[in-house]
Amino acid sequence: MKYSSNGKILLTSEYLVLDGAKALALPSKFSQSLEINQIEKKNKIKWTSYDYDGEVWFNETFIISENSFSYKGNNKFSEKLVTIFKAIKKLNKSVFTDLGIDFKTRLGFSKDWGLGTSSTLINNLSLWAKINPYDLLDLTFNGSGYDIACCDKFNPIVYQKTKDKRIIENSNFNPSFKENLFFIYLGNKQNTSEAIKNYRSHKNAIKNIIPKINSICSSIIKSNTLTEFEKLILEHEKIISKTINLDPIKNILFKDYQSGAIKSLGAWGGDFILVTGNKQNMKYFAEKGYNEIIPYKDLVY
Repeated sequence: MKYSSNGKILLTSEYLVLDGAKALALPSKFSQSLEINQIEKKNKIKWTSYDYDGEVWFNETFIISENSFSYKGNNKFSEKLVTIFKAIKKLNKSVFTDLGIDFKTRLGFSKDWGLGTSSTLINNLSLWAKINPYDLLDLTFNGSGYDIACCDKFNPIVYQKTKDKRIIENSNFNPSFKENLFFIYLGNKQNTSEAIKNYRSHKNAIKNIIPKINSICSSIIKSNTLTEFEKLILEHEKIISKTINLDPIKNILFKDYQSGAIKSLGAWGGDFILVTGNKQNMKYFAEKGYNEIIPYKDLVY
C-alpha cells in the first residue's frame, strides 16, 4: 500500500487560525509518501524515513507488546512515533494486531523546509489506519488542522476552525502577478509547538483582531494588482507583529529591501517568507546568503 499527501504554505492568519480566523492556505506541489508492507515477523515495526535526496535520515525498529511500543534508540522522533502509534491504536483497535509492518516514508522536499513533514505523515498514517486525521492530529500535535486540509487539495483553500466544526472551502485565489511572488527559505526551521506556546503567552484582544484579519484575507484573495496585494500583506504583518510581540522579519533581516514587500509565514522567524519583486530583485537575498529562492508557481498550487 502506498499513500501520498501534499505539504502546505499558510499565507494568512498565522497563529490566529488557532482561534477561529479564516486562513488562506496553499497546498504545496511537494509531498510526502508512505509505503506500507507486511513482514513475517510478528509484533515488529520497521521504520525508515528518506529525505528528498534519497538519503535515510531516520530508521528505527519497534517491538509491539500488548499496547506498548519499545525501541532501542534514544531520540525525540522515536518517542514521537510511539505517541502516534498509541493514538492510532486508541482510534482503531484493530491495527498492529496482525503480522509485522514495514513503513517507508519519502519526502519530496527537504525536511528542514517546514512544508508539513508532520502533517503529511499524520494524514498518510490516517489513510492507512482508516481513521480521522484530525482526531489523530488532536491526540499528537494538536494544531489548527489547516495543514491536514491541504494534504489532498490541489488548489488554494480558505480554512476556518470553530468550536463546533472545520470549514474548508476552495478558493479562487489566482493572482495575475504570480511572476512577482517568491518564497525564500530562511534556513531556520521553526518548532511549531514552541511558536504556538509563544503566541498563547502574548495574545491580546483576539476577538477584536480576528474580524480585521478575516477582512484582509478576503481582500487578498480578491486583489487584482501587486500594489494592492503588497499593501494588504504589510497591514497583516503589523497586526500579527503586535499580537505576538515579535518584529516582522523584514525589520530584523531585510530592512534595506526597497523593491517590494516581505511577509512572514507560519511560525515567524524561520522556514519560508513571501517576497514580492522580480527575478532581478532576488539577487538582494542571494547576496545575503539566502539561496533557496522558489518562484510562487513552482512551490504551490
